Amino acid sequence: TCVLDVMRHLPRASFTQRQHRIIHWGMAACGLTKVPSPHVVKNVQDILQSSCGIKTNRYMGAFGHPYYVNDLASIIAQEWANPLVRPHIHTRPEDSGQRLSDAYQANRWLNELDSDLTDQMVRIGDHDFYLFEPALLCTGLYVMPIRWFDRGDELFAQVWSLTPHATQNGWIVHEYDFFEVAATNLSISFTYLKSSYINRGVPDVTRILGSPTGELQPWMKTNPCEGNCWRAIAHGHRVMAFPIWLYCDDTSGNLSKRWNKHNSFLFTAAGLPHDMTHYEYFVHFLCTSNIAPPLEMLDGIVDEINAAQQDGIWAWDCVHEEMVVLIPSVLALLGDNPMQSELSCHVGLNGKFFCRSCFVKDPDAKESGASGPDESSNVPRSGSESGAGSGAHSGSAGVPPKPTKSKKKLPSMAEMVDKAQAFLRIHTKRERDKTVDDLKTIFTTASQVGGQTRSKKLKTSFGIKDAHQDHFTNMIFKFASGLRGNVQSKQAKIDELLTKLPDNITSPIWRIKDLDPHRDTPVEILHVILLGFVKYFWRDAVARIGKKNKPILVSRLDSFDAAPLGLSPLNGNTLVTYAGSLTGRDFRVIAQVAPFVLYDLVPAPCFDAWLALSALIPLVWQPVIINLDRHVEEITEAIHHFLTCTARWTPRWFNKPKFHIILHLPEHIRRFGPAILFATETFESFNALIRSLSVNSNRQAPSKDIARGFAHANHIRHFMSGGSFRLPYLLQPQTSTDTLEYLAPNQHHPSQWSSVDFRSIGNGPRALLCDSDNLREDLGLPKSAEIKSKCLLSYNLCQQLIRYACNRACHL
Repeated sequence: TCVLDVMRHLPRASFTQRQHRIIHWGMAACGLTKVPSPHVVKNVQDILQSSCGIKTNRYMGAFGHPYYVNDLASIIAQEWANPLVRPHIHTRPEDSGQRLSDAYQANRWLNELDSDLTDQMVRIGDHDFYLFEPALLCTGLYVMPIRWFDRGDELFAQVWSLTPHATQNGWIVHEYDFFEVAATNLSISFTYLKSSYINRGVPDVTRILGSPTGELQPWMKTNPCEGNCWRAIAHGHRVMAFPIWLYCDDTSGNLSKRWNKHNSFLFTAAGLPHDMTHYEYFVHFLCTSNIAPPLEMLDGIVDEINAAQQDGIWAWDCVHEEMVVLIPSVLALLGDNPMQSELSCHVGLNGKFFCRSCFVKDPDAKESGASGPDESSNVPRSGSESGAGSGAHSGSAGVPPKPTKSKKKLPSMAEMVDKAQAFLRIHTKRERDKTVDDLKTIFTTASQVGGQTRSKKLKTSFGIKDAHQDHFTNMIFKFASGLRGNVQSKQAKIDELLTKLPDNITSPIWRIKDLDPHRDTPVEILHVILLGFVKYFWRDAVARIGKKNKPILVSRLDSFDAAPLGLSPLNGNTLVTYAGSLTGRDFRVIAQVAPFVLYDLVPAPCFDAWLALSALIPLVWQPVIINLDRHVEEITEAIHHFLTCTARWTPRWFNKPKFHIILHLPEHIRRFGPAILFATETFESFNALIRSLSVNSNRQAPSKDIARGFAHANHIRHFMSGGSFRLPYLLQPQTSTDTLEYLAPNQHHPSQWSSVDFRSIGNGPRALLCDSDNLREDLGLPKSAEIKSKCLLSYNLCQQLIRYACNRACHL
């Protein structure tokens, strides 16, 4: 039963129900006895899933589409109980000086992230010190910690100074006067100060009068009498942060070329070290749908994030061997450019203001407020990264396009120079609050009689497009088009319709705490550079050299010694013949070899651009930055040199927005870490697993079937990784043979759970991994991983549990 359950839920080797029945028949035909039927195995897996697995929650979207989301809290709790994951996750930011290799060392987490979403406390001796609670230093100074961080091997706190008010019995918080102290200098915590302030001759520490910014501003961050709200929630347990990279993309659910769009959300822990972030093992599935657009599904995900931020996630910490409370947050939104634009409520790459981060303007863009197809359509998005490229044109800029009947007039040199100058600088930054206000203005305008045209013009002038809000404005437009009568009667009926709309009509992205989609959607280097610049230039080069020189290029690629680069021998015919259909992996190779094979086949300005691009790419793909300031300076110079060489070649390349988007990369490196951290290759490869589950399902309810498939795979992954799980039944060894007695589940509050409530799999199931590297690979386990044996069920007891589940399943 154990083997069959594992086989059923290998995401990298999924089977159809028909294939599973054939496997059962084959096992019986080979003489194996007591082979459970497929029905029994399915019931066993359902029992294990409901007891120890991930819940799959059903949501009815705001647009009327049902979709299913795997429970975020359960997935995060499993990670904390997984010995292959938990020891590597950082929960506090680190001040590493000029060295930068991980997200927890970058500015976004270290200095910008809302303190409510960071680690709330540290434990020093018998004292739990919480943020925004008075504390006493060893020097006798009273302070209020506002953020915890590591520096080297030491723990530090950023603090505000506290002073007694001159006339009132209370404390003043000097928010302008913050400094750093080593955590070892913290002496007395808030709990002890409340009972000892009289003996110390100071005011009551529960009387926080406010901050002296001009007039005395009242204290609003906590209830001064109770302190940090997480102290009461945690019941004496640790409270830690869990930032995530949230990723969204569309992929086809078919193996064939026929497009069957599935929008999917995935995530991974942002606290993982850089050398572990690109294993599929650490990627987690949240939801997918072939009918619900991304923003509709994001609504349910945001509800789960907000609930977890309010109440916390109780999880068994396999490192500290105790229950802890986790606070999730979204560090950044990842995806290709069209998806990041959609998540940012941005008009898109084809709009007049084509950048989601700033207000750079494309004078050639169409005057339209609604770019791209309808979000629920079953066709690739406009400007999809998987296509020929984003932007107004997808052809080669260096080679004139074939003439057509509706050929657009080519711009003059002066116009191209002006456009290039606009591309080569960052314009006024977009701001979250302004976008929210602009969306309200658009909706207010759309809610008026005759507001359709005016709201469309507003979207164009603001450069924003909220696909979630558009669904409801389109309802208003359709409703208004059928109204008859004067303006007042029409407006009255529209106002009545507005009362029936949901409370939240704008994108759920604005409900994610401390997330600015304009700033927190970092440049995605896979699609901007490999599937952008390298792809454009390679297609241009192959088209430029002509049939006469193609054999020369093929020969040079075939004879190129790629071994020193760690590459397999190149197939020149494939790289040249199918230049328009290559993948990111191919372009990664081309970026390294192109200067050595194109040197005399393309014009000098073209070759200079290739050299500049080849010099830029190694700087972008640096996994570890030794000196951040110098690196940012070098990469900024390399970007400008590349763009200058491109402009010298031909300014026509600047009809593609990616040549501007790359300018924002240096800022994102400072805020999020090396660019390789927020590259999406691993997420892109995970799409194959979604496609596999889609192909092997019955296609009747893809969102539910795929979500449940990954939920089952999660509990197998967790079990086989040696992860701890809470026993659904108390196991009572009554005899020497370890019989099983069913008792009611332990219903105590999670704060009362201890190590006796948790176990991990026994030696029998564990041996399956020792005998097969293929199984380890199919589970996505790192090859070097060693699963530690701790809190194990005995092998006989494991068999009893499985046998009991089988007996129950037979009667279901």
